[in-house]
Amino acid sequence: MQGLFAIVGLTLKAAIRYRVVIVLSFLLLASVVVLPLMIKHDGSAQGFTQILLTYTLSAITFLLGFATLWIACGSLAREVQECQIQMLAVKPIARWKIWLGKWVGIVIINAILLGVSSSAVYGITLWRAGQLSESQQEVLENEIFVARGSALPDYPDIEPYIDEYMAERLKENPNLADMDPTYVRSQVEEQVKAAQQVVRSAHIRRWSIPVSSPESVRDQPMFLRVKFFTSRPYDTSTYNVVWQLGPPESPRRVQRQMDIAPETPIEFEMPPNLLDADGNLIVDIYNDNQEALLFPLEDGIEVLYKQGGFGWNYLRGMLVILCWMGLLAAIGLAASSFLSFPVAAFVSIGILIVGFSSGTLSQVIEQGGIGGINHETGRKDSASGLDYIALPIAKGLLNVINLVKDFSPVSFLSTGRSITVSILFQALTQIVLVMGGIFAAFGIWAFYRSELATAQGNQ
Repeated sequence: MQGLFAIVGLTLKAAIRYRVVIVLSFLLLASVVVLPLMIKHDGSAQGFTQILLTYTLSAITFLLGFATLWIACGSLAREVQECQIQMLAVKPIARWKIWLGKWVGIVIINAILLGVSSSAVYGITLWRAGQLSESQQEVLENEIFVARGSALPDYPDIEPYIDEYMAERLKENPNLADMDPTYVRSQVEEQVKAAQQVVRSAHIRRWSIPVSSPESVRDQPMFLRVKFFTSRPYDTSTYNVVWQLGPPESPRRVQRQMDIAPETPIEFEMPPNLLDADGNLIVDIYNDNQEALLFPLEDGIEVLYKQGGFGWNYLRGMLVILCWMGLLAAIGLAASSFLSFPVAAFVSIGILIVGFSSGTLSQVIEQGGIGGINHETGRKDSASGLDYIALPIAKGLLNVINLVKDFSPVSFLSTGRSITVSILFQALTQIVLVMGGIFAAFGIWAFYRSELATAQGNQ
């Protein structure tokens, strides 16, 4: 392993020699210290969080990500072009050790920079939190400076209902068999979902939300986070909703009446000890409006409760960001293993752009093609030869992207959600071991295939 550690040391020295680390340190200092001190928030806990956590951590992730790709591409491609790598290749050091040593060195650089910048953000956040009013400090302590677990309603499996409803529809209307089965099933699925999502006018809907560890929330306040939609696009009205929380026919049951707006998540505190004997929170909603309200299955109703403190949660979030940087380092090194520095940087940034295109890929899959959709149905009437190629590619890319994008430490920390050890382990497995391993295997293979001696002779 001595050769591997030697490569790690050389990578660290090269990064400092190129002054990338010094320049990046000043950029990080400006983004996480200077600008947050200059930008004023509105005095609310939400505005404070937006500036001090969401903005600064997003800036750190962007700057580190860009610098990681730049260092990774330059670390290998430039040394090949300048005939420096040949001095290592002729020594008794396996090429996989050279490649892996550079990856470890870049990850160490990221760990140092991330540790310094995130520590500065943590300190400034706690310091400036003391300047808020007492009421807003209480909001921060209960909703942001905490690690909160999440509980969702226990919805039944809708697949059997979809199959049954589709069979009934086909029996009633045999002509549906001539239509695109994917489109028909998606329409049936939306109708089945609507039966569980919609609260009609002057009606009551009940949700049962199981909490995994009822004993841990005893005598602790919980929070209900809700988001709903109406049939009106860009609806700015408010709607009168009556909430009944707790076991039915129990003296602990509470009722709240609120005027709330659609399309925006709303969170409010509930009194402690509202769970029933089975550890479920019973939520009844009465829609006292003329308009039907739709609460999405994914995030329409959610219970948040305290699981731990902010400090360890913050640390786990930074480790997830470091996992992202490890993947970017593998992408940059893989590209520079067989491409020149400018081309490797272009390819790496292109891969990064594809990673941010999950919304576009989802739209292609939903519409059933890449163009010429029927605006009445929102899908293509007939698939072309190009669509048969584009759809599997879009599905494959989206599945790969979701392995990485399922983890969002910045949004978790900004909303006080718990980043558990299992989430961190899952991020390490999916982002570094699986995705990073794929790029590492390709990069090492390409590096072995490179004819370094030929490159040297052509200089």
